[in-house]
Amino acid sequence: MTLLATISTVAVASYALLSSVHKSAQAIYALRTDASLPPYDPVNTGALPSVDVIVPCFNEDPRTLAACLKSIASQDYPGRLQVYVVDDGSANVGAVAPVHASYAHDPRVRVILLQSNVGKRKAQIAAIRRSFGDLVLNVDSDTEIASDVVSKLVRKMQDPAVGAAMGQLTASNRNDSWLTGLI
Repeated sequence: MTLLATISTVAVASYALLSSVHKSAQAIYALRTDASLPPYDPVNTGALPSVDVIVPCFNEDPRTLAACLKSIASQDYPGRLQVYVVDDGSANVGAVAPVHASYAHDPRVRVILLQSNVGKRKAQIAAIRRSFGDLVLNVDSDTEIASDVVSKLVRKMQDPAVGAAMGQLTASNRNDSWLTGLI
């Protein structure tokens, strides 16, 4: 076995071991997510915080972006929801234009087209500067979220001791191979 093959084998084995330990620790120390969530008052939706969802994208596949935006538009959150799609100077802006156009008449969705690629963080900042919601949710453009994600995160954020919350991410291709399952 060559030195490179040995190092590669050790690296993969070490990663597998660390990943297993990490997942085991998560399972042991994880709290039930729905155990202490206060119920919503469906009548008084004005008391709910407004949520701005920021979706930065760069050269995203139109089908992937459409699926992401559909999942956000399908949220069951009864409060105000505003979505900012920030195209970070993509070369395929023409290919995603039909996706942007499909939400042109949705007052909850605003598309921001940056002239050149400035990076994900600066794209997010461009949206944050235009936003005015009580809470901000960042969603990657290749992510689909369940219909109750915003409601659950808002409930967590109603606790004054909580400064940030995130959802459980699950890769859609996790069962494709042993490598995607490991990653």
